[in-house]
Amino acid sequence: MSARHRSTWLIRPRALIALAVASLGLAGAVYVTGHGRVASAAEHRPVFDDDFSGGRGVELDRSKWLLDGDAHDGRLDGEGRLVVDRLISTRKAFAEPYGHAEARIKVWRADGPWRAFGVVDKYGRVLRGTVEKLDRDADPTSGNDFHTYAIDWSPTAVVWTVDDRPSLKLTPDEPGLPIALVLNLATDGKRPDRMEVDFVTVTAGQKPTPLPSATPSAEEWETYTAYAAGDLVACAGVTYRVKEAHTALPGWEPSALPNLFQKV
Repeated sequence: MSARHRSTWLIRPRALIALAVASLGLAGAVYVTGHGRVASAAEHRPVFDDDFSGGRGVELDRSKWLLDGDAHDGRLDGEGRLVVDRLISTRKAFAEPYGHAEARIKVWRADGPWRAFGVVDKYGRVLRGTVEKLDRDADPTSGNDFHTYAIDWSPTAVVWTVDDRPSLKLTPDEPGLPIALVLNLATDGKRPDRMEVDFVTVTAGQKPTPLPSATPSAEEWETYTAYAAGDLVACAGVTYRVKEAHTALPGWEPSALPNLFQKV
């Protein structure tokens, strides 16, 4: 689980309702742009957190969340979980170029991890762009169990991971928009009865300035590292050149993704 956090900007309440309709075209994949090494876990800083601790029936924390409904539509169960039956969003957006969000959620839903844990821009609009499915099997829709959803974003991509498996990538039409998070119960008319949420955390990272080097060198490939096109990485004794900017996620070894890496 990630560290805990706080956030920083306001979303217009009614704009979120548009998410229910706009959700039609969302897709996603996140990458995180940057040189080889943008925001490793150690470089992340907390910007938002809610573990939903509190007594049974306690109302959702309105200083953190915007609820499309009445108080009884978002309440705590007294066991560290939120029970919600209407769409809710973080009240503040994260004006950060790079970030990582996690949520542990139990909900029945249609295909698409963004239908459980999604993103909108600062006006409450669903991000538009090109969608790519990374793993069709990494998208459990059953509401029988909790699953951990993660969203990684950069100015030019958003990637969804479910239970550590990359599932979806979105390349937005408008790069660099600040985003807010959505716990989504209003998509395509297939509205589930309710959602249970164990926690939501968000961290942001800063892209370090690489040291000057006369001769390009290959760094050892690492997960959760942002790579830019042209970067050199070493993996299992082989050197690769990055063909497309992305953030390395588990299972994305250079040898497994010839569309992202080229042997040199």
